[in-house]
Amino acid sequence: MKLELLHCHPPEGPASGRPSLLFVHGSYCGAWVWAEHFMPFFARRGWSSHAVSLRGHGESEGGFNYASLADYVTDIHSAMAHVGGEVILVGHSLGGLLVQHCLAGDERVRAAVLMASVPPSGLMSSALHLSLFSPDVCLQFGLLQALGPSAVKGEVIRRAFFASSTPDDAVAHLLPRLQRESHRICVELLNPVRPSLPLGEWRPDILVLGGDRDVLVPAAALMETATYFDADLSVLTGAPHGLMLDDCWWQATAERTLSWLDSKGL
Repeated sequence: MKLELLHCHPPEGPASGRPSLLFVHGSYCGAWVWAEHFMPFFARRGWSSHAVSLRGHGESEGGFNYASLADYVTDIHSAMAHVGGEVILVGHSLGGLLVQHCLAGDERVRAAVLMASVPPSGLMSSALHLSLFSPDVCLQFGLLQALGPSAVKGEVIRRAFFASSTPDDAVAHLLPRLQRESHRICVELLNPVRPSLPLGEWRPDILVLGGDRDVLVPAAALMETATYFDADLSVLTGAPHGLMLDDCWWQATAERTLSWLDSKGL
């Protein structure tokens, strides 16, 4: 099965002497979410960047309707093997949970950034929070899953991903690119298998990063993830869920990630 793997290298060529960045997208999208801003940003700062589309997403082959968390983790391992050498995994939302399952016992993973990540316990509490405080968003995601992006109200989905200050024209071309997600994953995410803790000498550095205006992954979920992994935690005041795409927030998020990598000597 062929997986789409995007690449972006520094102007002087592939970086040597440091790990590569491997970006993992969340539900309803593909590797393209990283190519908009993040991959060029990190390439300009000397990092070789790669982004994988999970099976059935983006331009990757394979069906996704009955894909499991374990299937998607297998896709990440395949991408890691293709990239070669040590990697720093950066996962957003569902991708953050998938990255969590790649951290134990794999010496190729030097560090990880869990961005607006689904917590180890899954989305049960977040789904309850969403249904209580943003029921219209909950309904529109149900329509997106059942009927695809043409059936949803763009302004509601926009509010789920972006800050209110983000201009409409900055996101108008992004929302039609959303897609359906695995039906099995939607159920599995409510109560997933907990990721194994990385222990001993192979424990990578971990940053949990998110925003306090995220309607999909609230700050309590970020704190749960940071506590579970004894990780560094950074909460951006006013930031939404779509950190890597939002016109008003992607650069602040990228700079925070870069600063953390520098602080770890990576």
